[in-house]
Amino acid sequence: MKKLEVSTNSLHPSHRRSDATSPRSISRLESIRLGGTEQWIRIQGKDTSNPALLLIQQGPGLPILNEAADDNKQWHLEEDFVVVYWDQRACGKSFNRTIPPQSMTIEQLITDTHELIQALAQRFNTTHLYVTGFSFGATIALLTASRHPEHIRAVVGVDPDVQFDVAERVAYDFALEQATRRRNNRALRELRRIGPPPHLNSKSFGTRAKWVTNFGGANRQATYPRLLLKTLRQLVLSRDYSLSDIVGTLRGIGFTQDQLLPDLADLDLFQMLPRLDVPVFLLQGRHDYVAPPTIAEQYYQTLHAPKGKQLIWFDESAHMPQYEEPGKFRQTLLTIKQHCEVDSAQEDRGSCMHGNDKGES
Repeated sequence: MKKLEVSTNSLHPSHRRSDATSPRSISRLESIRLGGTEQWIRIQGKDTSNPALLLIQQGPGLPILNEAADDNKQWHLEEDFVVVYWDQRACGKSFNRTIPPQSMTIEQLITDTHELIQALAQRFNTTHLYVTGFSFGATIALLTASRHPEHIRAVVGVDPDVQFDVAERVAYDFALEQATRRRNNRALRELRRIGPPPHLNSKSFGTRAKWVTNFGGANRQATYPRLLLKTLRQLVLSRDYSLSDIVGTLRGIGFTQDQLLPDLADLDLFQMLPRLDVPVFLLQGRHDYVAPPTIAEQYYQTLHAPKGKQLIWFDESAHMPQYEEPGKFRQTLLTIKQHCEVDSAQEDRGSCMHGNDKGES
């Protein structure tokens, strides 16, 4: 594969003359039935002739519609893609008390994602679209691409969960070591109270996540309270959420985690996903203590990807390079698009990777 040349962490939005009121722009909040439940998407773009890009949020349980405005200010992706933000089953605006708990499985999320991709391909009259997932959302994106590659131009996984049990141990050990070194007695008490992994309910999972984040293992630029307040601010200010939606969002986080975490306990992409038949790009923060870089690199080396693969490092990031290095994240997606969007007369899906499954940067 020809190595992608990605610029440093600076923003360079497109300078095309286009605005939200142009005839080909789109800005819509829509409901859609996926897997038998009502779910919500927001579609944003300056030009509907641009390729569609589906974003799958990190989690489990977190919303993304609330981030649409802030994300576009950081990434400016709506200049070059038709961006689809999706509150997944039981997340954000898609939370509903009637959702069967037994439907909260990895398999069902893959089915939901496939149905949404099919609907978007039909909606925009396109054969392929881009799919980018973050953390657990990246895992769902990769698994969906493996099962249903037919409508996916390329899949981008940002710090995906690869081996859940290993990642849990790394995260807990990091938090405990940092708490000991910093003599943070509160952290030590809370971490010892939950004990070593597995942490398969929202309470213990949340406690570990809080201290990993506070010690810089999830985001080197923001603590847990800061990220929580940011999410709450976005929910309150978002045009897409009513007061009842906000309450449902908060309930949905715990509900989703309590139902999904036991299913995640056996997650192992080495076993579940040894091959991908679409171009795949793995974006990985060097300082990630949620999805360990060593595991990501080992998985990348073993992954068979006939259409091509590339591992792209974010040297200043932990688990959230899309927020920690937003300029490089944007430039990475644009570079992927430039490699993959060939002459419309050329039908070779793998041309963006030149049929080679090697490459690292």
